[in-house]
Amino acid sequence: MNTKSEQHLMCEEHEEEKINIYCLTCETPTCSMCKVFGAHKDCEVAPLSNIYKRQKSELSDGIAMLVAGNDRIQAIVTQMEEICKSIEDNSRRQKQLLSQRFDSLYNILEERKKELLQVISRQQEEKLESVRGLIRQHGDHLEVTSKLVESSIQSMEEPQMAAFLQSAKELIKKMSDMSKVSTIDRPDPGYENMDHFTVNVDFVSEMLRTIDFHSG
Repeated sequence: MNTKSEQHLMCEEHEEEKINIYCLTCETPTCSMCKVFGAHKDCEVAPLSNIYKRQKSELSDGIAMLVAGNDRIQAIVTQMEEICKSIEDNSRRQKQLLSQRFDSLYNILEERKKELLQVISRQQEEKLESVRGLIRQHGDHLEVTSKLVESSIQSMEEPQMAAFLQSAKELIKKMSDMSKVSTIDRPDPGYENMDHFTVNVDFVSEMLRTIDFHSG
């Protein structure tokens, strides 16, 4: 298509004809002459303004959907960041409790204490890595959808109907694909809890070397 003015796009085949209809069969803007005598004479067409309004509405709905989804993901990311802090705080507290109990029996328990502290640290790192991996995953999703929202908003400002329709179709398809993303993964409730790292020091001295973590 050749642009003859700022207000209308002109047909490439019929240079004096404005682009004023939309070929539903070929999914492209065209002119009345193309429908009557040209390549689209056997196609189904509709007024350009009707298709413009419909696709602009679809794009607007898609933007609203992505923005709402981004808000939800951001809330989840914030929650998972709080979980990371709770894991660190709970791990720190459990280490302090464990150290206090081992200090009273230090001569016998020193080696075992170090081993059990390492168990806590390993699980702490495993949990933190798991949650941080989810944060990175959702951060990447946010970045992609934010860019799509930005592109869509810019497209909404396009004054030319035909030019808008040329870009809106692809944007709407991308939004549809993004909406098919599977349910957002998140840690299970209580995932940050580290209370299972509890020891009972009310054992006789000859049993101290078998102390291990227990639940409850």
